[in-house]
Amino acid sequence: MKRLFACTVALALAACLSPARADDAALPFCAPEDLTAQPINPDGDRALRLATAAGWEAEGAQANSFEKLQLGSFYRLGRSHPAALLERDTAKARALLAHAALGGQLTAMAASAELELENGDPMAGMVWAQLYAHYMQRQFPTRFRAYQADLLRRAFDALPRGDRTAQEIEAQTGGFLATYGAQIDAALVPGGDDGGGPAPDCRPVHEVYTTQLELDQPRVPLAGGRNTVNRYRMYEPGLALYKLHVSPSGEVVRAMVVESLPGPAAGKGLMRSVMRLRFNAVDEDAPIRVVLLPMSFDDHSVKFRD
Repeated sequence: MKRLFACTVALALAACLSPARADDAALPFCAPEDLTAQPINPDGDRALRLATAAGWEAEGAQANSFEKLQLGSFYRLGRSHPAALLERDTAKARALLAHAALGGQLTAMAASAELELENGDPMAGMVWAQLYAHYMQRQFPTRFRAYQADLLRRAFDALPRGDRTAQEIEAQTGGFLATYGAQIDAALVPGGDDGGGPAPDCRPVHEVYTTQLELDQPRVPLAGGRNTVNRYRMYEPGLALYKLHVSPSGEVVRAMVVESLPGPAAGKGLMRSVMRLRFNAVDEDAPIRVVLLPMSFDDHSVKFRD
C-alpha cells in the first residue's frame, strides 16, 4: 500500500510581512503590483525583473529584509530557483541571507543552514539550523516541525560525534544570540525594525482585506501519493514560501516561489496544492490580495521528541 503524504499550510503574515503601524491608517492604498517586473515571477519581462533585482541589490543595507531574502534565494539556488533569474553565487547568497535573518526573516536562517551544509561548512550550517529551530519554536511552536527536525538531523550527521562538537555548537550558537539576539528580537516585534528601508508611503491591501484559510480545510492532501511527490524528487521534509495573488472570491490566481528548502523540489512539488487553497471571499470589486504563505511537506520520517 502506498503511503499517504500531506502538506500542511499556515498563514503567517506576522512572520513574513512588515507589520502595520497605528499611524499607517491614513496612508493611501498601495498601487497594484507590476507583475511584469516582479523578480520571482517566471512569466514576467526578464529585463524588467533583472532591473528590479539590480535595484534591490544597489540599495545594499537599505534594502528591506524581504528583498534580501529574495535575492539571497536567487543566488543560493541559481537557475534552479523556479524564477530562474540569476546565476548561483554562494558569497552573495551568504551575505544577503545573513542580513535577512538579522532583519527577522526566519526562512533566511534555514536557507543559510542549507547553504552552509551544501558548501562544506557543517558547523556554520548547524549554528544556523539551531537558530532557526530556536526562533521557530519560540514564534510558531507547532509549525513546520518536521522540516526543522530534518534540518537538524542532517546537520548533526555532517559533524563528528562527541562532547567537543556539542560544546562548540553550544558556544557558537550562544555567542551568536548574545551578539545579535537583541537585533533579531527587535525585528520580530510588531512594528519593529524590518531590516532596513524607508518608512512606507502606502498601505498594502492585505491590511484591510484580511486573508485567512477556511477553517474546514487546514490540511490539503497531495494528490497522487508517492509518485506525485517523487516526480519532483521530494524524498525528505521540505518547506516553501510562496507569494500568492488571491481573487475576491478567495481563489489563488497566481503563486510565485520566494524560497524553497532544502532545494527547488519543494517549491515545485507543493505548487499544485497551493493552487487548490481557498481563502475567505470579500467584495467582488475588491482588488487582488497579496499573501505570503509558507507550506511544508512531511514524509513522517523524522520529528522532534517532545
